Amino acid sequence: MKGLSLLGFAALLFLFSCSGEDDTVYDEQEDGLEKALTYEESLAAVQDVEARIGESQAPDEELLKEAITKFQDFANSFPDDPEAPDYLLKASDFSLAVKLPEKSVNILNQIITDYPDYNRMESVMYVKASHLDLDLRDTTAAKVAYQDFIDAFPESEMRPDAENRIENISLSIEELAEKFMNELEAQ
Repeated sequence: MKGLSLLGFAALLFLFSCSGEDDTVYDEQEDGLEKALTYEESLAAVQDVEARIGESQAPDEELLKEAITKFQDFANSFPDDPEAPDYLLKASDFSLAVKLPEKSVNILNQIITDYPDYNRMESVMYVKASHLDLDLRDTTAAKVAYQDFIDAFPESEMRPDAENRIENISLSIEELAEKFMNELEAQ
């Protein structure tokens, strides 16, 4: 009898230990399902806000800010998704539209850092330099960004513009206009 209760106890112990392994597998499957639902929900939220912007003649600031948040959330939650850098680029564009140029530059930096092989990197790097230059008036950072652009894309059609901005970055609009007029007269 005593041997039978020991055998019963061992069987119960075995069942409970196996049950824990099954729970772990079940928990992993449940986590995967939750992640898939979260992906689907996030993608639906992004597509919804894109559709509302597309339907609007002139999207209001609140809608654009909502889009920025949803695009960044999606890209940060699903960084390996092929659309992630495109959503970040849209978030950067919308940030500039709502007069948040620093946020726009930060998002462009994220693209440069996290997606070095992004197919629109030439544009991303040039736009970053341009925002630093013209919107934030951070001439030191802009010069570095323009030079980084030139180094990364030496054959770019935008290279002469970047070189020109580096050379003339310290000039005011008036000084730049005067220099341009002098160059025209010299020709």
